[in-house]
Amino acid sequence: MDTTSVMTILGGLGLFLLGIHHLTEGLKGLAGDSLRRALQTLVRGRFSAVLFGAVFTALVQSSSATVLTVIGFVSAGLVSFSQAIGVLIGATFGTTTTPWIVAFFGFRVQISAFAMPLVGVGAFLWLVAKGKWRAAGAILAGFGLIFVGLDYLQTGMGNVSWNVDSFVGEGWGAKWLLAGLGVVMTVVMQSSSAAAAATLVALHAGSLNFQQACAMVVGQSIGTAATSAALGTMGGGLAVRRSALAHIIFSLVVGVLGMLLLSPLANAATWVVSRFDDYDGVLAVAAFSSLFKLMGVVVFFPWLDAYARFIVNLSGKGTESAVSRLEPALAEAGGPVALEAVWRALSEVARDAVDAVRRRLAGDRTAYQPPEDSVRQIEHFLESLSLETLDLAEVEPRLVRLCHAIDHLKQLLEDLGESAATAAFTTRTEAIGAGAQALAAWLDAQKETARITGGPILDAIGAAATHLTEERKALRAQILESVARQQTPASTANETLLALQWADKALNHSWRIIDSLDAAADK
Repeated sequence: MDTTSVMTILGGLGLFLLGIHHLTEGLKGLAGDSLRRALQTLVRGRFSAVLFGAVFTALVQSSSATVLTVIGFVSAGLVSFSQAIGVLIGATFGTTTTPWIVAFFGFRVQISAFAMPLVGVGAFLWLVAKGKWRAAGAILAGFGLIFVGLDYLQTGMGNVSWNVDSFVGEGWGAKWLLAGLGVVMTVVMQSSSAAAAATLVALHAGSLNFQQACAMVVGQSIGTAATSAALGTMGGGLAVRRSALAHIIFSLVVGVLGMLLLSPLANAATWVVSRFDDYDGVLAVAAFSSLFKLMGVVVFFPWLDAYARFIVNLSGKGTESAVSRLEPALAEAGGPVALEAVWRALSEVARDAVDAVRRRLAGDRTAYQPPEDSVRQIEHFLESLSLETLDLAEVEPRLVRLCHAIDHLKQLLEDLGESAATAAFTTRTEAIGAGAQALAAWLDAQKETARITGGPILDAIGAAATHLTEERKALRAQILESVARQQTPASTANETLLALQWADKALNHSWRIIDSLDAAADK
């Protein structure tokens, strides 16, 4: 192998990986909030979860993207852990579309002739357009780069002459070594799709035989667990660790089964494509990939619920909050999902803060420690989101309302930290009582469903807040007049005025938070 061939192969792999990246990000951006809605609508049982995972991965051409997306869904509380396992298992089968696409279009159709215009048009849209058109540009450019990369890979491999048997030998041990090489390929490339494409190109060029390519495909499937292993060791939350552990164990078990049944599966794959002109064996390898991964789905499918319980027991129960689940893996799930998670985290913090206001308006002085670190974590997560391929016309209204909610929540936490918050209300007013009752009604409604925020309850809170502002102004004049007549000590009057001012601020901020959360809710 000369230097030119090495550089050509590396360049082809790089273009292929870049194409996969742009295709994945573009499809996620184009799907927008419909991805989250589809998941919540379609993923109801085990079969639908597996089917969704397979279809989604087939569309985005990246099982790693599916793993990150599903972990994001679990972290956001959109799906249960057992449903997520079904999606992850289905994603394994969804990756088999890449070998089929490469086998049909990469070697039998000279699609590379149309690839460069796709790259040009896609790059132009990516640079000048916004929102969904920008995402569409990423998709076009991604497709083009994939096939340009394949063309370079074929060119580079065409000048390579390997005798694999001389490196790994023959027999059963040699196949395990090739599987190990497949693992390394996926780990290095961070894409089983790219590893599979490189294997097919090597097979087409005569550097591998059919059985050797099948062994490498099994190893590449095992290698996808590296993404999950990396997530699980990065200090992620409980949802991340559980999902990563479930994917790792599944990949390892199915990989071992695939190696043990390598010959029967390879023979079945050859029979499946026997009616096609498969002179180089690339279609048979694509068929093997599908049969091998379908076997994994079939083996695990009847035990998904038991498998989920096993992972939960293995990883420990643990406790999590909506705020603690705001981590980088969640941001990879896409803007709409991340915004839903932010909404849930804000609602979680707001409920405790509003409950503290309600208790104090009702005369209860229970201690409350403002969770300022939680609000900072929410802000930091929101700032970390990439808006490049999002349709801002779709997400901007929700994003703006979430920012309003954060601003009022920060001010409310400051109010709850003031010394006036613990002062006794020497003057009970009608508006203070009405505000406490309205906040209690909202908190009760939250126990039934987190989506009940607006309507009559919100109107009642707003009316109480407006009434309290008017009462405070009127009482202020009366109290100061009483001080002037020496009917009330100045210290008592000052304490009362501070308490009324605090109640007015706290109830108004509570109202604004609830109003912003209501406007930002997914209804």
